[in-house]
Amino acid sequence: MKIRITAALALLLALAACNRPSTRFTVSGTVTDTLARMPGSVVYLIGTEGPVDSAVVKGNSFTFKGEQDKTKQLIAILHFTGRDKYDDRFLVSFVPDAERIRIDLDYPATVTGSPLTDAITEFNEATMNLYYEHETDIGSLTMNGETEAADSIYRAQLRKIDNLSRETYLANTDNALGKLALGILFDDLEVSELEELMAQGADFIRNDESLNALLKTKKNALATSAGAPFIEITGNKADGSPVALSDFVGKGNFVLADFWASWCGPCMRAIPTVREIRDKYAGKGLTVVGINMWEQNPADGPECASRMEMDWDIIFTSGSEAIEAYGIEGIPTLILFDPEGKVADRLLGEEGLEAILAKYLD
Repeated sequence: MKIRITAALALLLALAACNRPSTRFTVSGTVTDTLARMPGSVVYLIGTEGPVDSAVVKGNSFTFKGEQDKTKQLIAILHFTGRDKYDDRFLVSFVPDAERIRIDLDYPATVTGSPLTDAITEFNEATMNLYYEHETDIGSLTMNGETEAADSIYRAQLRKIDNLSRETYLANTDNALGKLALGILFDDLEVSELEELMAQGADFIRNDESLNALLKTKKNALATSAGAPFIEITGNKADGSPVALSDFVGKGNFVLADFWASWCGPCMRAIPTVREIRDKYAGKGLTVVGINMWEQNPADGPECASRMEMDWDIIFTSGSEAIEAYGIEGIPTLILFDPEGKVADRLLGEEGLEAILAKYLD
């Protein structure tokens, strides 16, 4: 009798195993480019923190295996012998959410067999279609000087994208698509709304370092909006001597702080406007101070300032002190401090700067 029971249990367990969904994934990949036939070609599998696996290309094929995880996006990218580490012509991102996934690292690369990857592709296409929906109309209105009408259409497009992103996130709070959609909302929503949405997400969303860093930036920007006291920033002058924001702010003059980087095209285009405003209002109590940040090479800031003839005081910073202190989300950010050292106004880009200065100094 015991033998019969044991055999029956074994049969039941076997049947259960057959019906239980697999928690593993297998990527079967191909590389069609003739360069893939070079000995030593490798496909790397890259996660958020760097490479997690690699596979040698054999007969134009490669394989990866691992645990399914619908919360992550991985990148498969080709490396040819004798080239830079990766060749970004042959890469694709995917979610390892299915038992069998196929990747063709052609040009362009494709993924099949992953439902979430398909959904992310559809979401990205939908947002891009909305973004460019009225591109021709916006361009025509702008060229004709009807900037308000163009801006109205543009903002309507952004609202459509936000609505789609919110709807997508709320339907996918436990997977990578939801995280992607929530990330788009960070540009336009207030801190309280973002906190409410994040609270509805799974643990991996609530605890995500990148999303929480974005939220912190939004909070710091809010904390340094109009009426807030200035926060100290320290750095060096071009000659290496120490300098601080407090050397200029709170001394009885209005101070316009321009946060910029040498590689930032909009920052460079804003320099003539900043110079004109400095010249116009210097006699009315305005001081201009540059805050150089986000430089990969510390020498790039001073070199750019000299080349662009930025003949005002500049604080050359390193690290993230200035970024975090004022919640800098993009550059050029321009912050106007009043004579007592409080934030009078702030804006992203130089558009509208003349009107702000006129309000306080004319």
